[in-house]
Amino acid sequence: MPAMAWVFVDLPRATTMTLAAWVLACSPSAKDDGSDEGPSSASAGSTGASADDDNGDDDGNDGNSESPADDDGNADDTTGSDPDDGDDDQGFVLPPDGGAANECDPKVQDCPKGQKCTAWANDGGTFWNANRCVDTAGDGVGGDVCQVEGSGVSGIDTCTVGFICLNTDADGNGTCVQFCQGENEDCEPGDVCAIYNDGVLPICLVGCDPLLQDCPQGQGCIDTPNGQFICFTDASGAAGADGDPCPPEDGENSCDPGYWCGQGSTGCMDVNCCTPYCDLSEPDNCQAPEECVSFYGDPGSAPPEYMDVGVCVLPR
Repeated sequence: MPAMAWVFVDLPRATTMTLAAWVLACSPSAKDDGSDEGPSSASAGSTGASADDDNGDDDGNDGNSESPADDDGNADDTTGSDPDDGDDDQGFVLPPDGGAANECDPKVQDCPKGQKCTAWANDGGTFWNANRCVDTAGDGVGGDVCQVEGSGVSGIDTCTVGFICLNTDADGNGTCVQFCQGENEDCEPGDVCAIYNDGVLPICLVGCDPLLQDCPQGQGCIDTPNGQFICFTDASGAAGADGDPCPPEDGENSCDPGYWCGQGSTGCMDVNCCTPYCDLSEPDNCQAPEECVSFYGDPGSAPPEYMDVGVCVLPR
């Protein structure tokens, strides 16, 4: 779920924030079910997350990125990682290979009458990498049960215009999730717009506060490629504490709730390690020699609701 430079601290980061294949554990139906599927799942069919630009541009870097945000406050860019093996009803992470032709925009739904704009895999793969118009085949809205035709990434389902069927099982049954709407990427109250796969999959997911960790039990509040925060199942298991490695293939939710997966913390010898979120308004809330630095690089570029969100990292 981008390579950026911070104003005061340079934090290289490699993440996995590209949504892939069939299952999306943070969809409305999964909010309270305690499922352990999520960005850390690395087999055919679930979500992953490799941080892609929210404007659909791929910077083509090598998988290491510098920080959660650059000094303009944009979300960080990284490429995705190789998939791991796993269960067939989960998903794996793969970076888009750049520049798929899109015939419509799911945020504005600019298809002919009787059709809807959706995301699909135009190469027969298992992650959404393009947008196309398909016939509207149902009237399902957010939270409704839906069914996909063919694979979980075909884009053909029983959700109505402005929605896509995610979190599908082996029988193709899932839940309708809303696309973000319009240029402002609007969502219903309580949801935020999380933009994945080079902008192909802009979806509304349950929002949260990383400082409060106000998600249902068994979930953590993790960051998205475009600098938002969503509730996602905690898949850290026995690991996930301060300083524990969280490699890209394990995903953002491989750290305990309250911890960010990235680079720049004390003693981190892996690609990424878990380090605490911190409150910029509270002094000395990181263990020396780490300091609390704005998640967005420049605190002035942070969204108002996240202006005090920081992470504990080593000063440059």
